[in-house]
Amino acid sequence: MRNDIVDILLEIGIPAGVKGFTYIYDALELFDTDTYYSNGKICSLYADIAKKRGTTASSVERAIRHAFETATTKGNREVVEQYLDLVNTQNSNLLRTLYLRLKQKEKRHHIPENGCTMQNCIYKQQIYQEAVDKVSAEMSSYLFKLIESTRKNPETVDQLLGLY
Repeated sequence: MRNDIVDILLEIGIPAGVKGFTYIYDALELFDTDTYYSNGKICSLYADIAKKRGTTASSVERAIRHAFETATTKGNREVVEQYLDLVNTQNSNLLRTLYLRLKQKEKRHHIPENGCTMQNCIYKQQIYQEAVDKVSAEMSSYLFKLIESTRKNPETVDQLLGLY
């Protein structure tokens, strides 16, 4: 999910150079590791990020708000609407919405237990067919050699059939 976070933050228009970018990244990672934060403990979230980054909770809150404001005013509108709630623009709501949408995206792109997405299955089918063709060609070659050797030496057939 880490790469997805960076990609989405950049895609929605949050500049990588603003502090809020890093703080949002940290917040989403904390959401992913501890449900305590995603279930509403945003003040604790700010405090923990601040502690980690050597700043204050109010600076974290303000930087996140600025980053989201930049995205909603200057970012790619379609992408912003896809990942953020533009009606309730409180940090806590935007963080949760972004986190939930990232998780939805992750589930959509997750390979099922049987390991088969459509493209994946096509590749597997091609690989299996190539393997079957190769084994079949080798078996035909061995069978041909066996037939030739039994024509020259009929006792070989008896030995193979266990009649010796």
